[in-house]
Amino acid sequence: MLTAINRRLPGTVCLLLLILIRLGQPALAEPERYNGVLRGKNLAPPVETGGLGSVQLAVMGEQMSWIVSFYDLDSPPVAVQMHGPAGPGESAPLQIDLGNNWGDLGRNNLMSGKTVISPDQLAALSTGKWYLVVRTQAHPEGELRAQLQRFN
Repeated sequence: MLTAINRRLPGTVCLLLLILIRLGQPALAEPERYNGVLRGKNLAPPVETGGLGSVQLAVMGEQMSWIVSFYDLDSPPVAVQMHGPAGPGESAPLQIDLGNNWGDLGRNNLMSGKTVISPDQLAALSTGKWYLVVRTQAHPEGELRAQLQRFN
C-alpha cells in the first residue's frame, strides 16, 4: 500500500505544480468586438438606397482595427467615418475618419485599417453610442449608417 502511494506522489505533485503555475499566469486578453449593419434606413432622415454593407471592429487596448464592406451604392463613396456619442437617429461629432482606402471599385467596396483609440472614445463606443456613416457623391450627408454594437 505504501509503495502504491509513493508511486503516485510524484505525478500528483507535478499536476498540482502545473495547476498552480497556470493559475499564476495572466489570462490572454480577448479583443472587444463590435459590429453593425449599414443601411440607408438607419440614417435620420432615412435614405432610399439599394446600398448595403457591414462593419466589424476589434479593440485591443488602444488599438482599433476595422473591416467595412459596402456595395450597390448610388454613387462612389467620398468618406467613411465614425461619429459619437449618439444613439440611433441622433447626430454626433466626427470621432475617426477611416480614410479613403476603399480601392477603385467604385460602388462596391471593402476596406480595412487600424488606428489608436483613446480611453474616452472606447468608453463611448462600448455603450453603443458610436455609429459609422458611408458618404457618397449622391448622398454627401450619408447613404449608409450602422450603429455599432458590442457582440462578445
